[in-house]
Amino acid sequence: MILSIESSCDDSSLALTSIKDCKLLFHQKISQDDAHSAYGGIVPELASRLHAQKLPLILENLKNFLHGDFSPIKAIAVTTEPGLSVTLIEGLMMAKTLAISLHIPLLSINHLKGHIYSLFINQKKSIFPLSVLLVSGGHTMILEATKEEICIVAQSKDDSFGESFDKTAKMLGFGYPGGPIIQDLAQQCLKELYHLPIPLQHSKELAFSFSGLKNAVRLEIEKQGENLDANALAYAFQKSACEHIVQKCKLYFQFKHDKGEGIRHFAIVGGASANLHLREKLQALCKKFNTSLLLSPLEFCSDNAAMIGRVGIEEYKKENFSDLYNLEISPRNTQF
Repeated sequence: MILSIESSCDDSSLALTSIKDCKLLFHQKISQDDAHSAYGGIVPELASRLHAQKLPLILENLKNFLHGDFSPIKAIAVTTEPGLSVTLIEGLMMAKTLAISLHIPLLSINHLKGHIYSLFINQKKSIFPLSVLLVSGGHTMILEATKEEICIVAQSKDDSFGESFDKTAKMLGFGYPGGPIIQDLAQQCLKELYHLPIPLQHSKELAFSFSGLKNAVRLEIEKQGENLDANALAYAFQKSACEHIVQKCKLYFQFKHDKGEGIRHFAIVGGASANLHLREKLQALCKKFNTSLLLSPLEFCSDNAAMIGRVGIEEYKKENFSDLYNLEISPRNTQF
């Protein structure tokens, strides 16, 4: 089995995955949402300290699961890029320590690649080639993936889709994470009161942008003052943000269609892919273009070690082992 570790941001997580059949044998994640909620976003130093506290607790639970016998573990897979440097280092130090003490190899895993493989947790077979929309707190990208290569087709020019939800929730006076908060507020909207701009609506550029929409939310809050209906503004924001994603995905679909390269499989991954409104709209788009839509289970949309372990299986089979003593983190890397 592969032991995997995830600490790229604010979720401490460990998992065990069977090499033979890719079955998830053990998985535990401790979220830091409550600790960061008061600040309206991630505080890196706090996140690092919490990883230092929580990862050993999960490891102790994993040890009990194995009845103290670590011999079935054949490699350690750990997230090394991209992410927060002060949190990535916590997972890497644990991974190196375990690899050295158990005399087993280390696998360096790209966090974004992990999100793609979240589609195949508990599945021996994977589906490639694949077009992917990755939406999270740190990234908004359209990717084209094969088993051998992942290429970035489009990405955000500024804020990410998930980040814009976090910042909108903060401006409305709510906590973190903003994704579920805005979705819940929007579902309680009784009447459309506000209309926000759709970013890059008249541009044929295949790119994303959320800074202008975020600013429009700020201006509407200032304009309405005490008369603001938070539910209605959350609804308007979610509608515009999702419509922006759908319009750019439609542009991508049409571009591929015009080239005679139909998209057979399209996937949505990443923490923000849990947004139900976005899923519904993209399901309709895929149906229009006769494309199958792949979705990660909601429990594996956000950061988790299970997806890192699933990538780890592939890397282990290819013997893509890392230099145990010289492996370092690459927090800003978005390449594959």
